[in-house]
Amino acid sequence: MSNIEIIKPDPDYKIYRYLQLPNGIRVMLISNVKPGETVEPIDDDKNDEDIEVESQWSDEGVFASDLRRSAAALAVQVGSFSDPKEAQGLAHFLEHMVFMGSEKYPRENDFDDYVCHRDGSVNAFTEGDNTTFYFDVQRNYFKKALDRFANFFISPLLRKDCVDCELEAVDSEFELRKVNESCRFGHLITQLSKSDSPHHNFSCGNRISLKEIPDSVGTNIYEMLRKFQKDYYNASLMTLAVESKDTLDSLETMVREIFSLVPNRECKAPDFSIHVNPFPVSVYKKVYKVVPVKEGTTLQFVWSLPPMHSHYRSAVLKFVSTIIGHEGNGSLLAYLRKKNLAMYLSAGCSYDCSSNNDMNSLLEVTIGLSDLSRSNPIQLVDYVFSYMRMLRDAANFSLANPSAERTPWGDRSFASLIPEFQQIWAAIFRFQESMEPHVDVRTIAPALRLYPPEEVIAAGRIMFESDMKTYVEVVNLLKPETAIIAILLPEYKAEAAKDVACEVFLKERWFGIRYAVEDLPEQNFTKWNNAEALPDFHLPEVNPFVITKFDLLPRAEDNEMPREVNLGPLQKFGELWHQQRTKYNVPVAHLYVEMSSDVLQTPKDAMIMALWIQAFNKRLLTLLYSATEVNYEFTVAAVTRGIGIGVAGFTEKHFLLYQEIISLMKKPLFVDDEEDSLITEVSFNVLKESLRQIASNKLLNSKKLNSHIKKYFRQVNVHLAEDSMNALESLTLSDVLEFVPRFLSRLYITMFVFGNLTAREALNYFEYTQSTLSPIEAAVMKPYLKANIPPGINRIRVKNFNRTDVNMSLILLNPLVNTPTSDLRTEVLCDVFTDILSEPAFAYLRTKETLGYYVKLERWYMGGSTCQSGISVFVQSQANKFDCNLVAGRIYAFWYRIVPQIIFNLKEETFETAVEAEIASNMTEEATMDVESNRVKLEVFSIRHEFERRQKYVEILKRLKLIDLHEFYRNTFYDFNKQPSIMIQVDSQITGENTGDIGDIESNNALLKTYQWPISIVPMTESQIEAEYEATVAVDVEEALKACASEAIAPSTFKGGDGDSIQKGSEIKKFQLPKISEIKDLREFKNRVLFSN
Repeated sequence: MSNIEIIKPDPDYKIYRYLQLPNGIRVMLISNVKPGETVEPIDDDKNDEDIEVESQWSDEGVFASDLRRSAAALAVQVGSFSDPKEAQGLAHFLEHMVFMGSEKYPRENDFDDYVCHRDGSVNAFTEGDNTTFYFDVQRNYFKKALDRFANFFISPLLRKDCVDCELEAVDSEFELRKVNESCRFGHLITQLSKSDSPHHNFSCGNRISLKEIPDSVGTNIYEMLRKFQKDYYNASLMTLAVESKDTLDSLETMVREIFSLVPNRECKAPDFSIHVNPFPVSVYKKVYKVVPVKEGTTLQFVWSLPPMHSHYRSAVLKFVSTIIGHEGNGSLLAYLRKKNLAMYLSAGCSYDCSSNNDMNSLLEVTIGLSDLSRSNPIQLVDYVFSYMRMLRDAANFSLANPSAERTPWGDRSFASLIPEFQQIWAAIFRFQESMEPHVDVRTIAPALRLYPPEEVIAAGRIMFESDMKTYVEVVNLLKPETAIIAILLPEYKAEAAKDVACEVFLKERWFGIRYAVEDLPEQNFTKWNNAEALPDFHLPEVNPFVITKFDLLPRAEDNEMPREVNLGPLQKFGELWHQQRTKYNVPVAHLYVEMSSDVLQTPKDAMIMALWIQAFNKRLLTLLYSATEVNYEFTVAAVTRGIGIGVAGFTEKHFLLYQEIISLMKKPLFVDDEEDSLITEVSFNVLKESLRQIASNKLLNSKKLNSHIKKYFRQVNVHLAEDSMNALESLTLSDVLEFVPRFLSRLYITMFVFGNLTAREALNYFEYTQSTLSPIEAAVMKPYLKANIPPGINRIRVKNFNRTDVNMSLILLNPLVNTPTSDLRTEVLCDVFTDILSEPAFAYLRTKETLGYYVKLERWYMGGSTCQSGISVFVQSQANKFDCNLVAGRIYAFWYRIVPQIIFNLKEETFETAVEAEIASNMTEEATMDVESNRVKLEVFSIRHEFERRQKYVEILKRLKLIDLHEFYRNTFYDFNKQPSIMIQVDSQITGENTGDIGDIESNNALLKTYQWPISIVPMTESQIEAEYEATVAVDVEEALKACASEAIAPSTFKGGDGDSIQKGSEIKKFQLPKISEIKDLREFKNRVLFSN
């Protein structure tokens, strides 16, 4: 046991202690008590309802938000690599089952319920050789939560009656992964490995792998779960990280008392090093033609390298992939962009255990193809290995001449990059802000088994030492004959559909991925191995954004809130808000600016903006990529009324970076010299096709389609995707060249500068923007309009565009009509209401009804526009399990039948716990500049600047009583006849009857290269409404309440009966579903109903 000198960033005030418990658990304790702070120990004898939040006012009368959440994470050294072949996905399934109660706390969902109602969260993830569980909660409840958490590993119940329910959750999670392109390709790579390799395992699992296959051979999956848990969930294989605003001694006492009871059965961790090099040679020298689920067009390279864990101190993978992934002049991507052959490139090795383990390390390069290159993607392989030749020559030269700064051919040397990268990464790490506690612990817990305790934070982030020999060895391993080369093209769908027998286009077992395998001619490898480096290729030049000054402004001059800066004669062109902030001890500034224009009106205007911004970003990333390497972040994106720019990073060259962005914005779009043109005839068509693909991919996702319709209904200036796509199809280069100058001629500039900059320096940014862009007139921006939603349920059902996707997405939107309010009281009550209901919604819709993996009840707030609030209930379900009518009916049952019973029968202590959680949430210290600046930014760009929102919320919360909640509910959501709602249903084109042969539907999926995306509305029928109603009234409310709210409501609630007679007093009305009105036409409903004024 010792306090250790951990290698950590300068702003990290936390202190650390590493120890090992007698049972073998290795522990990192983290005290986030700041220097000079004192903390009172928690009284273990107090009941939760007796606990009060610490005072939020300092002695000087200033609001002091210094609460910090406590967090813990436990990592078990076992994961999907250890799945039995006859029960693939077992480790992931066990991750779900672990949370289903313990001997000490047997109630299902007890832990989630306890933590989530106390301003906390719970999560877990399974990797190849590791499973990590973590949670955070307010400090006052931490010890009790930690005891509940530990008992999952001391004496888990693994309740047999929860097996079917959690199996459905795993299967639903699989269905979501099944339409995720990244998950699909990652899985395909695993299936190319040797069949007996742990790498080959199906890590997610589904109903087939975890039920049907085990059942068919007489295997009891429940007994396998218990055996797997007993074999591996063992103290000697566990690492634990705990963080709290407590002393290290207090934390150690707590951890020793609670976690020493975890059994140690002397189990050994699986040894995967015997499976090194998991891919057979037969997978190489081929091209894999993969059918994507969406319209993505990519060229992929995957190299399986020897395990690189032992080289973490020299950051080998980070060093090599940083060079390959460079986007500035001389890079592979800069060349491909210049030729209009690629849209993006990424390179690297994921640090998760599935890609970086004792068997191998996967280094991947992904190139997003343009419309020009998709007809012959293999040509890009020539350029890739031409670049690799340059890199290999430079690396080998430096190995022989390590002190040379330049190569004989005049380029910068490979060796000269090492000290520069080392310096840059050290500076970034030195001023890295402290993370939220839950991020700290979930990162440190699994890292404890990989790195020495003092290096768990720095490992993977800095270069402790250089290792030229290994850098060069890795570069030399990136050969064409050891690369898995894959092309993902939508064009392959038609070919695959014709190949019904799967003779050419094979069908992968689990995800149903269709792919063809073709041998590449041997002469290709001769050509690639002997490729000449193109003159355009060279290593990155000296980075002009390297930082040498780290001065901080005086802390005493910090502003607690933003102040509007007087712009003098420029005031008509906008507004400037400034907040000097150095409390985080980092020499960093954040800038956000929105340039709004009243010329932006039509779908065509919006698509011109999108295309211009895409071209703009393409050029910026080539010119300014070196800034991103020094941890500068810049974004240029379309916002509702114009263009938004964000710049964040070290103060020293912050203004320089901003000047580069604004000056490029003013340059002509099209000039005679194509290389100087931002947009050319060729690049215009490439960008246009890229935008079409991006929009198409969103529409092919049921959740994103649902979100699009929701935004279309709620915001007057959001255009229907169909109209935007039609506008894009007819767009010409002339349209762009005419519109952009007109947009820039009428601007209203809203700017917010936050951090290590003075008000005078902030003014420089505004003045430079105005003088450079020189708008002729100030734009006149009209107030945002609020949607006028009619009372009752306004219902629309549409079909998912993706014909192979079983996922359905349904949302019930419930706005608070009178928000925003002047006193914020309604908004505060909405927050408390949400806090009380979020866990019951999850417990009922996901756990009891097993409708899907993704279920959420949440409060929404339209900051930045109307500032309206409301609550939504969202469910993503699967059509091969449930009918859309049933899912809709269960959502109605929860909202219209179960919620009244919860609210009007709520225990006083449940209400008080929710109020305390909301007080604590508003008083919790903002851990980073990002968190605070994003919160304040939302207020700056809103129609109301509620900079003291948190303070006002706390004052309101302190005065709330349960009767206030009842009154709020009675006057808003419970007034079914007056309350407006929108039910948006995106139904699958697949039903339970036709899911068996998705391959036959493949040819109809995603109309290739089309601009025609008409949303297909399913007409509302009497039978649908009847089915939804029957699914609503069929619910036994008493049983539902027992499953989702038994601890939250009064025991006297449960009196038996028909489910609607269990009410208390006369508060609850006889159930009647509100009037349902059909939305027959999206445009008509928006223009004539929602925004008729």
